[in-house]
Amino acid sequence: MKSFERREKVARAIQIEIGNMLQKGAIKDDRIDKFVSIVSVNLNSSLSSAKVGFSILLQSEDDEMNLLEMASMKAALNDNSGYMRGAIARKLNLKYAPKIYFVESESLSKSVDMVDLIDRTVQEDEEKKGLA
Repeated sequence: MKSFERREKVARAIQIEIGNMLQKGAIKDDRIDKFVSIVSVNLNSSLSSAKVGFSILLQSEDDEMNLLEMASMKAALNDNSGYMRGAIARKLNLKYAPKIYFVESESLSKSVDMVDLIDRTVQEDEEKKGLA
């Protein structure tokens, strides 16, 4: 049972540290913008590898452009994962820091779409009430 608790604590700490690095601009890569959110961190049972789910706030309505932007961001994050791994090991005093793999998560863009849908529905309801 303790292994599970430690895994959850380390995963949460990694999520916070990566988020802080991205927010403060500690990673000097032009492909990484400040609109990146670290959504989840899943560690394997031996704490040797971590899948880090990230999401970005997409500005474009063009799906092809969004896919390119997401792929570019994923490549940039994975290219800098070694630096992040070392920084996390130093910050959290880990003897062995997990190898970091970044995976896309569409939760942020889905949340924005859901809010837009709710806003449209409320607006339509108000228009119907105004006509009645």
